Amino acid sequence: MSPIAGLGIGLSLVALLALPRAALAMEVAQARAIVQKIMAQHDITATEKTATAQNGVARFGFNDVHVPLGTYDGNRDLVMNNVQIDVKDAPDTPQQAIINITLPEKGRIDAKETIDQRNLTLHDAHGTLYWNTKTASPEGFSGLAAFVGADEPVSRQHWFLNGLAVTWLKQKIDLAWHNAEWTGPNREKQGAMKAASLSLYPDRDGTTRLNYSHDGLWVPGLFQPRTVRLKGHATGVKWSQTRPMLQNGLTRLLAGENPEQVRNTIANAFWHEALKTGKPIDIEDLYVESRNLEAAGTGEFVPQKNAAYGFRGTLDLNLVGRDQLETLLGTPQKPTILGALFPPAVDGLAAGTPGKQGTDAYKLQLQADGRILVNGRTIMTGPGS
Repeated sequence: MSPIAGLGIGLSLVALLALPRAALAMEVAQARAIVQKIMAQHDITATEKTATAQNGVARFGFNDVHVPLGTYDGNRDLVMNNVQIDVKDAPDTPQQAIINITLPEKGRIDAKETIDQRNLTLHDAHGTLYWNTKTASPEGFSGLAAFVGADEPVSRQHWFLNGLAVTWLKQKIDLAWHNAEWTGPNREKQGAMKAASLSLYPDRDGTTRLNYSHDGLWVPGLFQPRTVRLKGHATGVKWSQTRPMLQNGLTRLLAGENPEQVRNTIANAFWHEALKTGKPIDIEDLYVESRNLEAAGTGEFVPQKNAAYGFRGTLDLNLVGRDQLETLLGTPQKPTILGALFPPAVDGLAAGTPGKQGTDAYKLQLQADGRILVNGRTIMTGPGS
């Protein structure tokens, strides 16, 4: 399970209450009928443990909750006990109900194959759904979890994160977490991150905007983008299409699909939507910091069906720390041992020209045939070069 999978847990349980056709009521019998109807619509099964009403709140406790997660290589269910659901009227908003969901500390992903199973640990995980009783539709969701962790029992891989915060509104989606870590088989550390946040929201014309940042990223390898700040605009992807893509990705994560596969699935769906209009994805602001290196810039990438990498585009960067990289990689005339292993990086670095305020300027061009140019100099001739 990836760090972000905790979001899917909250959203899947919110789905119990996501599409009722009758207004929410605080009477136990009426509230129970609504919950049972929604469970039937989504093939969710559960055993009611308790049902009480006090001070305007209808409270239910459920055991043996099974939430189908769909398939990518076999059926999977989210299984939990001691799930608590409270329903009450919003005190200051007419025709709105507030539904609070509290998740237990333990859960699991059930699957036929042992390798597809997951053990889940949650600390202080809860969410709130704001429900319009007139239109019978959700108006917003927010969720928090102090800790989310998952273990794969066969390979002993694990993922965990702290401080997960989710806001899922009609016009904005916010995700944030901190102190995340993930491992390979036998708990071999493969990555860690101090903090990350993602916001997606519609532009005035209904297309999709994105703000992303992370700090303290560690991954094995030479290049480690420890800090990233990105503002982007998918000028050809409607917001109405973005939300289903993300929901599908979160379901796949919760079902235990490899995080890299999920990322590729979302990216592929996003690319196909952008391809329909042929409009660019704008990089309005990009900042990357890595081991005493800093780069900032802007760019534009246009989706193309027959392009070698799916896009053609440009990225204008200003780099601080060129001397550090030259010490590490060398120059085309005198590469280091490491530089000899990555000649395109050496050639690209050498193509820099004086930029603003002591920086070095680089214009990266991705051609439709796969060639990559830096300041007009070809450093890669295409895939496999």
